[in-house]
Amino acid sequence: MTASRSVTFPLIAIALVAVGAALHLMQPVLLPFVVALFLSNIFRPVVAWLRARHIPMAAALIVVLILVGALLSGITMVAISSVQSLIAALPRYALRWNNSILPALENLFSNTPAAFQDQLRSLQWANLVQTSTVFSFLYAGAGGFLSVLSDLGLILLFMLFILGGQGLFDRKVRVAYPNSADELIGVIKRIDAKTERYFITVTGINIVSGALSAMVLMAFGVDLALLWGLLTFLVTFIPTIGSIIALVLPIGAAFLQFDQLSTPIFLTFVLVLVQFLWGSVLTPRIMGSSLDLSPLLVLISLIFWGWVWGPWGMVLSVPMTSMIKIALESVPYTRPIGILMSATGKPS
Repeated sequence: MTASRSVTFPLIAIALVAVGAALHLMQPVLLPFVVALFLSNIFRPVVAWLRARHIPMAAALIVVLILVGALLSGITMVAISSVQSLIAALPRYALRWNNSILPALENLFSNTPAAFQDQLRSLQWANLVQTSTVFSFLYAGAGGFLSVLSDLGLILLFMLFILGGQGLFDRKVRVAYPNSADELIGVIKRIDAKTERYFITVTGINIVSGALSAMVLMAFGVDLALLWGLLTFLVTFIPTIGSIIALVLPIGAAFLQFDQLSTPIFLTFVLVLVQFLWGSVLTPRIMGSSLDLSPLLVLISLIFWGWVWGPWGMVLSVPMTSMIKIALESVPYTRPIGILMSATGKPS
C-alpha cells in the first residue's frame, strides 16, 4: 500500500502539470467557450423568466444581446471619459511626483547605500514614462483591445447557442445513457446550480463594492472616481488579490493628486475599512457556503488557473475548481478527494 501511494502521488502531480500545459496550449480554442459557459449562468435566469411568460427563445436571446450591448456601451463610455481625464491630469501628476513625492522619498532613504539612492534619484517622471514606453504600452493595449473584441464575438456566439440549447440536454442524456441518466443529470444540475448562484451572487456583490468605492472616492474629490469604481467591480472577480488591486491603484492616484498627505491617508483608512467590512464581514454572510472550497485550495487554484489561462483563469479559478470538486464527489472512487477539497468536510 505504501509503495502504491508513493507512485500514485507523483503520477498525479505529473498528470496535473501535463493537463495544465495542454489547457494552456489550447487556450485560444477552449477559453472563449469556457467563459461563455459561465457567462450563460448569469443570463440563464433572464432567459428562463422570459420563457416562463411564453416569449419565444429567439426574442429572449435578443433581449440578452441588448442587455450585453447596454453593459458594454456603459463600460466603454466610462473608459473613454476616464482616459480623457487621465491624459489631462498627467502633467499635474508629473509635477507632484518630481517636486514633492520623489524628494520626500530621497529624504526618507537618505541613510541607505549610495547605489540605492542613485537608483531612487533616477526615478524622475520622464524616466518612468518615456516616449518609447508609452508607445509600446499603447500598441500592446490596442492589440489587447482588438483581441478582446474578437474573443468577445466568439464568446457571445457560444453563449447564445448554450442559452438556446438549454432544456434539450437532459433529453439527449436520457437517450444516450438510459441506465445512468438520473445520476448524470443530477451531477450536472448540481454544478449548474452552484456556478449560477456563485456568479449571480458575486456579480451583485462586486457591483455594490464598485459603487461604494466610487462614492467614497467622489466624496473625497479623487480624480477618475468612476474608473476606479469600474476597476474595483472588475478586479474583485479575482479571489484574494483582486481586493488588494482595487485598493492600491486609487490610493496611489490620490497620493499623486493631493498636496496635503492628510487627505490620501484618511482616504486610505476609509477605503480599507469599507473593503474590510464589505469583503470580510458582509460578503461571507451573503455568500454563505456557496461553493464549500477550502481557503488553501482557493489560493492554489488561483495560482494554477492563472498560470494556465492568465487573468481569465484567475476569474474562473473558483467555479472551475468547484466543478471538479462536485464531479469528484459524484464518483465513489474519487469521493474522498472531493471531500478533502471542501471547507467543511461534508459532501455536496
